[in-house]
Amino acid sequence: MSAERMFPAVPSDPEPWMASDTPAEIRQFAIESLRWQAQEVIDEVLCGKSPGEELARARLRRCVARHPGEPEQALLEQLMHRGHLPL
Repeated sequence: MSAERMFPAVPSDPEPWMASDTPAEIRQFAIESLRWQAQEVIDEVLCGKSPGEELARARLRRCVARHPGEPEQALLEQLMHRGHLPL
């Protein structure tokens, strides 16, 4: 299941933050850069040792498993999860 279907507020365009006339090589570089940064954040979170954060790490592992090769989608899904926030 994609983040777009799980969270209606997520645009269906995979790169809504870039102008449609952005050259392909710049577009590809931006996407790869975003993926690299998202993977770095995921790696940092998963390396954590705090017992109080284990639930968040387990949820992040599930997000990563649902979005193989798309760490930005996994991180987006994890960040949009509001189960731990007060209403």
